Amino acid sequence: MKFLTSVIKHSEISEEQLIEICRLKSIRWDYNLDQHKRWMIENIQANDFHILIKDEEKPIAYTNLVDITAIINDKNIKVRGIGNVCTSETGKGFGNILMEEVNAVLAQNQWKGILLCKDNLVPYYEKFNWKLINSDKIMTKKFENTNFMNINFSIEIDSLEYNDRNF
Repeated sequence: MKFLTSVIKHSEISEEQLIEICRLKSIRWDYNLDQHKRWMIENIQANDFHILIKDEEKPIAYTNLVDITAIINDKNIKVRGIGNVCTSETGKGFGNILMEEVNAVLAQNQWKGILLCKDNLVPYYEKFNWKLINSDKIMTKKFENTNFMNINFSIEIDSLEYNDRNF
């Protein structure tokens, strides 16, 4: 099976690609196309990236890489927030293909990554070398019941505060 990966800067995304992404997201999240599109318009900025993976012409996996700042060990650090991770079907390996691509893009650009996830997804992301940040090091009450994971950090994270935008 052959997969086509597109890494698209948001400032360069076409209307057709945006609609494809919204359709794929609507499989996993119960919002209509207009609601997904509005969320992207309100939350995704020109310097953010979309990763869209297709099998032939059909979209099978998507995520975005959002340019954000986190306060790590009392310093402002630029990172990429990984959000809206979704696949068209469960159990087909599409998520694995997506996460391998995410890691490759982060490594190629020497970007640090942060993602937020529920408890049941921690082991999945750990398979791709993402590291769980101990909850007692998270200083943001807004995300009290959410796991923070990171990749490509060369420092030990003793504290993390996040007050930037949604991703």
